[in-house]
This record gives sequence, structure tokens and C-alpha cells, in this order.
Amino acid sequence: MITFVFDTPEENSKFTYLYEAYGKYIYCTFKRLRLDDYTIQDLSHDVYIILAHHINDIDIKNHKATQNYIITIAKHYGLNFLRRQKHSREDLVDEIPSAYHDKFDDTPLEKLLQKEQLEMLFTAVHELDWIYRSVLELKYVNNMKNGEIASVLKIKKKTVEMRLYRANILLRSKLKESDYE
Repeated sequence: MITFVFDTPEENSKFTYLYEAYGKYIYCTFKRLRLDDYTIQDLSHDVYIILAHHINDIDIKNHKATQNYIITIAKHYGLNFLRRQKHSREDLVDEIPSAYHDKFDDTPLEKLLQKEQLEMLFTAVHELDWIYRSVLELKYVNNMKNGEIASVLKIKKKTVEMRLYRANILLRSKLKESDYE
């Protein structure tokens, strides 16, 4: 569960109620947009932050209006995410940087195998969602620290850490599928 600090106990209990009663609506809204579970979880946290900022605008006594309000926020947030992802032309790596080729002093066969492994890695990274590719690129290509990445992407440091963790899990899975490991 997300932890927020509210001004009054009423706001806190209202938020807890929204979290417990309407979480399934947020999940289903994002699922209809065909997002993966990790992305849904990240975006859901963002929706809860939006709800927390607008907690006083929500009338929990009117279930239908509250449900429509939350679904609308989730839907628009998800569509905006997909729009940003689609328009993002930042690919992690279009080709293998030449700096990697200089590091290999092995036989031609070993160089070829290492190049193929790097290509498989970059292909797997390229197939990840934008939110995971962006943190990987900033971390490993631009050598940025998690706090700097959070500042650039305007997200929390903990979100950066979670996205890096999930990106690594997804990469391992993709590489296992291609018999890389």
C-alpha cells in the first residue's frame, strides 16, 4: 500500500477507502489498454498520487460519480502514457557502439560471438517499454546516479530503483527465451 501524509484523519481514511474500493477499477482500466502488470503497477501508483492531491474533490458517498472520476483519471493517464511512449523516439542503442569493438582482443570467432551477444542484449533492451529503456539508458549509457535519473525523469528515486529492478527481471526473461544465458 502507498503511504501518504494527510492533514486530517478523515482525508487519510477517505484515501484508504478509495485505495481499497477502487483499485480493481484502476487495474482493469489499465489492463484494457493492454499494459503489462509492472507498468500497471507503476501507473497505478501515479494515479493514487493524483487522487491524493484531489482528495477533497472526491465525494465517496456518490459511488457512481467516484467510480467514473477514478476510471476517467486512470484512462487519461494511461492514454497519455501510451502517447508519450509512442512518440518517444529514444532507442537505447540503434547499433553497437564502436567502443565495444575496441575492447575485444580475442580471436575473430570470439569477437563475432561477443558481438552477437551484445546485439541480443540491445535487441532485448529495445523491446522493453519506454519507462524501462529510459532508466537503463540513463543509468548505464549516460552513467547517471539514481537521484539524477529521478530528477531528469521527474519521478521519485524509489521509482527509478523499482524500474531498474523490473527492467533487469524483464531482460533476464527475454534473454532466457533467446537462450542467451
